[in-house]
Amino acid sequence: MIRKLDPHSFGFLALVALFSGLAALGTDMALSGVPHIAAAFSVSPGTVGLTLSAFMAGFAGSPLVYGPLSDRFGRKPVILVSTAIYTLAGLGCALSPSFESLVVWRFLQGCGAGASRSLSAAIIRDLFTGSTGRSKQSYVQVMQLLAPLSAPTIGSVLLLLFHDWRSIYFFLSATGAFTFALMLLCYAESYRPGAQNRLSVRQLAGNYLRVFTTRQSIKFLLIQTLMFGCLFSYVTGSPLVMMGVYGLSPTLYGATFALTASGIVTGSFLNGRLNARGIEPQYPLTAGLVMGAACSIALLVLISIGPLPLALLLPLVVLVCLSFGLVGGNAVQLALEPMGDIAGLASSMLSASSLGFGAAMGVAVSLFHNGTPLSTVAAMAACSILALAVYRIL
Repeated sequence: MIRKLDPHSFGFLALVALFSGLAALGTDMALSGVPHIAAAFSVSPGTVGLTLSAFMAGFAGSPLVYGPLSDRFGRKPVILVSTAIYTLAGLGCALSPSFESLVVWRFLQGCGAGASRSLSAAIIRDLFTGSTGRSKQSYVQVMQLLAPLSAPTIGSVLLLLFHDWRSIYFFLSATGAFTFALMLLCYAESYRPGAQNRLSVRQLAGNYLRVFTTRQSIKFLLIQTLMFGCLFSYVTGSPLVMMGVYGLSPTLYGATFALTASGIVTGSFLNGRLNARGIEPQYPLTAGLVMGAACSIALLVLISIGPLPLALLLPLVVLVCLSFGLVGGNAVQLALEPMGDIAGLASSMLSASSLGFGAAMGVAVSLFHNGTPLSTVAAMAACSILALAVYRIL
């Protein structure tokens, strides 16, 4: 008989990170197949972008359903249902006979992925508190980043081997099935529902109100949301800036994106080590927020003065990403700390607000792009300054 993984083990954190990374695989791997899908269904590459929009729509909204359900019935049943939806929807994408059906299946796949970010954070909160919880959140974030870093490469390799965009979705379906099996066999339920987890309208309204009126929770929910907006501003604007403004090839753009993402990995790992050593969270939080605001302001000032060399822009962006790594694990765990009995609902609010605000900042960056890095950097500076202000004021 297969034994359940010890929550203190590396294997357990890797399993939570694998579950948490399903959404990143579903978005970033699919990007590799855009030209092939466009050719297969005789649509423009821009139209293929609807498949990503459909996925993100399902991904952003579904946590608000999964969170309360996981508080009522436990994490494991909801995880298994959501992962099964992700798996079957991936298969539906691979077998889609038309572009319209592909868009529908991608929406359902996004709905299946919606539990990944919020419930992975809730699981860590169920099992750990204090510095240990913050350390575990950071380590999961480090491993979770392997998904977006490796996904484009995996997608390219699949296309090289099979010459068919459908192979990407077969792979995503297989990954979902593998995760489903591991969660079924190796994860022991981490939460026991109580009377406060009833699904009545009155109870749910009271639980949401509790999150909004608990000073610590709303403070760190806002900080994480704003810092995610800063990060997503860069993610959205990076191809416009790196390839459009600086003229980098797709290969070099991928290398610069990996370089900047390494800042998040470094910051998250450093934060995990600091928390494991019992360092109070205000130190990495303050350092991260001040660094993010200072580097973003520096970028904004330098770009306002004149053209900014790439050799100067990249180190500053890496430091902004490093600041996100220092802040993220602490902010998530501190937001959920007072919400242990409704961590699913609270983490779903955190996930939905971060994704929604990040998407809005991405749209703003694209709309105001003027052929320079200004809109990207201005959005990053605004978000990081507001995050620091929230931290100091609240």
